[in-house]
Formats: sequence, C-alpha cells, structure tokens
Amino acid sequence: MTTLESLHHPGRLVGPLWAVAVGHGPPLVLLHGNAESHRVFDRLVPLLAPRMTLVGLDSRGHGRSPRGTGELRISRMADDVADVMAELDLAGVPILGFSDGGNIALDLAARHPGLAGPLIVVGANLDPSGLTPATKLMTDLEHVACRSASRFVPGLGWRVERLALMATDPAIDPAELQAVTQPVLVVVGERDVIRPEHTDLIVAALPDAELLRIPRVGHMIPIDAAPQLALAVQGLLRRADRSPGPVAGLHAAR
Repeated sequence: MTTLESLHHPGRLVGPLWAVAVGHGPPLVLLHGNAESHRVFDRLVPLLAPRMTLVGLDSRGHGRSPRGTGELRISRMADDVADVMAELDLAGVPILGFSDGGNIALDLAARHPGLAGPLIVVGANLDPSGLTPATKLMTDLEHVACRSASRFVPGLGWRVERLALMATDPAIDPAELQAVTQPVLVVVGERDVIRPEHTDLIVAALPDAELLRIPRVGHMIPIDAAPQLALAVQGLLRRADRSPGPVAGLHAAR
C-alpha cells in the first residue's frame, strides 16, 4: 500500500495517475479541470495545507499522468480516481473537484458508493447542455475544426480528445445523483460558463447539497477566488463533522 508520506514532492505514479501530496492533517483529494494539472490548485496550498494533506491527482492524459489506451471519457477518469483512492486507502476522504474534476467527482460518487466522502464540486456540469450557449457554441466549433485539421496535423489529436470532454461529455443522468448521499457543496462563479439553471438542477438532484455562488467571479475559481474556496472547503468539512445544517459563514443558497 502506497502511503501519503511517499507522495510528497515530487510525487509519484500511483496506478494509472500521477499523485502528489502536500501539507499535514486529514487528507483532501484534489481533481483538476480540462487541459490542466494539480497545479491549478497552487493558490489553495498556503490556505489549506497547514490544516490538511492535499492529495493532487493528474487526470489520465493530463499533467504527468500517462494517456493509456482506449477512449478518454469522464467515466473512465472517475474509475481511475477510484483505483488510486483504493490504492492509497482513502475511502471516505473528501474530494474537491474543479470543472471536469467536479464532473469526475460526481460520476465517481454516483457509481462508486461509499468511496468518496463529502464533495466540493466547483463549476461542474452533468452534460454539455450545462454550458452557457456561447461557451457551448465556441467549444463545438473548435472541436469540429480541430477534428478536421487533425487528419492533416496528427499532433492535434490530444486537443480533439480534450475538447470532446466538453463537447460530448460528461453524460450523468440527474437521477444517478440520488446515490450521492454525502454532503455536497456546489460552487459556481456569478459569471461562470455553467448555466445557472443547470447548477440549480445539480443541487436539486443531490439529496444533501448546498449552493455557493461567488459574486463577480467567472469559472476559474481556484485561481480567482482561492480564499473564498478555502473557506467553503473548511465550512463544508466542519458541517460534515457535526450534523446536517447550513454551511457556517458561507451565505449558501438553494
């Protein structure tokens, strides 16, 4: 069994994914977004690492994780996280997922009951219709253009795959979220690329969820609103340790 201590800088490959740990205290798993790595959470490190061990995972084909074989899908990436959490003995540990990482966290919790602890999902969507019309149009156009160009420029294949994760994925049925019974905090920016009504759908579909909309912020919350996100993490984990009720100090809304 790989230990968290062995993952401190520079990290190592655990099963299919590159993993790195920083900090001291109870663990929190971090799942990044599309075309990123665990480094997207760098601004959270000084805010949370003194109180907890942050375990950053690079998704398949991202950061330092190998691409592997087969189709790149959110569901498969969630299965990768399940494998790593089992290897690291992290069952029941809270997960913070941003963007595609939030999608992965929801898919993981729905299909692997009991593995994930409380969830903080930031800028997540259940399917491509959750994107704002302008964002979806730009994504679809770029996906089609890159897919066509990749026939002549093979190096564009990686871009086509990552765009497909937004253009055709994820595919999570809201009914599946009934299996996610742990506390969930859904976080979005006031100017996010996720449609507000789609975020409301996610919150309504989860048995124990609260919503935090951060004013004057877009999609890149871990970078642009790290202090607010750190407070959200701490608030949810305090609530999960006590009993169901409002997240302390977050002005959450249903």
